[in-house]
Amino acid sequence: MTSDIEPFLKEFFRQVSDQPLGPDDSRYIPIYEDPCSSGDDPVDLMARAIEWTPGESVQLLSGFRGAGKSTELARLRRRLEDRGYTVFLCDIEDYINLSVPVDISDFLMAISGAFSDAIAVSGLAASQPSIQTYWGRLSSFLKRIKFEDVSAAIDVDAGPVSIQANLKNDPSFKDRLQQHMSGHIGALVKDVRDYLQCCVTHLRANEDSPHEVVLLVDSIEHFRGTLVNASDVQGSVETLFVSHAEKLHLPHIHVVYTVPPYLKVRYNNLGALYSPGGVHVLPALKLDDAGYDAMKRVAVARGDWQRLLGCRSLLDRLIGYSGGHLRDLLRLLAEVIRRANSLPVTEETVTAAIDQLRTEFLPIADDDAQWLAEISRTHQTALPSTEQLPVLARFLDTHLTLCYRNGEEWYDVHPLISEYVANQVNTHTRRE
Repeated sequence: MTSDIEPFLKEFFRQVSDQPLGPDDSRYIPIYEDPCSSGDDPVDLMARAIEWTPGESVQLLSGFRGAGKSTELARLRRRLEDRGYTVFLCDIEDYINLSVPVDISDFLMAISGAFSDAIAVSGLAASQPSIQTYWGRLSSFLKRIKFEDVSAAIDVDAGPVSIQANLKNDPSFKDRLQQHMSGHIGALVKDVRDYLQCCVTHLRANEDSPHEVVLLVDSIEHFRGTLVNASDVQGSVETLFVSHAEKLHLPHIHVVYTVPPYLKVRYNNLGALYSPGGVHVLPALKLDDAGYDAMKRVAVARGDWQRLLGCRSLLDRLIGYSGGHLRDLLRLLAEVIRRANSLPVTEETVTAAIDQLRTEFLPIADDDAQWLAEISRTHQTALPSTEQLPVLARFLDTHLTLCYRNGEEWYDVHPLISEYVANQVNTHTRRE
C-alpha cells in the first residue's frame, strides 16, 4: 500500500463504522422518508399517532439490528420537539441485563429509573426540585415490602445507584428480586404509576415545558439470551409485551418501545394490544431501482466509493449481497477497505470481502437449510409449527432471513447464503 492512499482508506473505514446517526449528521440518508424506496415512513406514522392521541399512547417499533431504529428514534424525537413536546430518549441496555429473562417488575423499575435519569440529564428537574429520583423512591419501596435480601446484597441507605447497578449486573440479585416481587406486582405498578404521574405533573407546572411528554425506549430488541437460554429469554419478552401490555401504558406519557422482530412472529396481531399506534417495522430495502439508488446514496454519504471501487457494477454487487440491509452494506464496504492494497480495488478483493462475510453465517444445519430453502421459494415464513418459533426467531435475529415490505410483508433468505442454502439442500437430497 502506498502512503498516498492509506489516509483515504483509513478515513473511509472510520466513516463506515456502525453507529447510530443523528438526523443532522451529514452521513444520514433519509431512506424511510422516501416512499419510492421504503413505502410508508414509520416516523411519520408514529408521530401522527402521538400528535392525534391526547394524553398518552403506546407504540412498538421493530426491525433488525442495524436497520436504523436508533437513528429513526432520534428523527422522531426532533420532529416532536419541534412541535412542542418534551421528549426523553433512553437506552434500556443501561439499566437491565438483556441476556437473561426479563420480568414485568424489573422492567418497570428500569423504565422508571431511566425516565428519572433522563429528566435529571435534561436539566428540567433543576427547576422542579420536588421531583424525586426514582432510585431513592425504589429504596423506600423495597424497604416497605420487606425485601430482606436487599440488605445482604447492597446497602440501600448507602446509595440508590447500587440498586441500579445490581439490577443490571447481578443476576442472582435480580432473580431474588423477581421472586419476591411476584407477590407485590400490584403494589409496584401502583407505586410506579404514582411516581410517573407525579413527575409529569411537576414537568407540566414548569412554564417552559409543553403539555405532552414522550418517552422513547431503545435497545429492547437486543434481548436475545444465549444458546442455553435463548428460548426462555424470548418467552419472557413475549410475556412482558403480551400478558403485561396494559402495565406498559404509562400515565400521561406517550411511549415508544423498540422490540425484537421475533416478537411479532411469536404473537399474531400484536398491534391490537397497542392501538391506535400498533407495531411499526423497519424492513430491509427491496432492491429494485429505487432501492439500489437509496443504498448508493448511503455509500456516497460515507466516502468516495468511485475511488475505492472504480465502477458502479462493483458497488451494485455489494449492494445486492447486502440484501438491502444497511448494516450489512457498511460491513461489506469496511471489509473491502480493509483488504485494499491499491486503488481502485480489484474484483478479486471485492469477492474476498463477500466471501469473508458469508463465512460468518456458516455453517448451517441441514434442517435449517431445508427450512430456509422453503422461505426462499415461498417468500413466507413457512413456519411448520408453533414449537419452531424459536428457530424462526433465530433466523430473523441473525439475518439468515430478511423481512421486506411493499404493500404487505414478505421474507427472503439473505443473498450471502441463498446459493449456499440451495446447494446444501440439493446435496442433502442426493445423499438421502
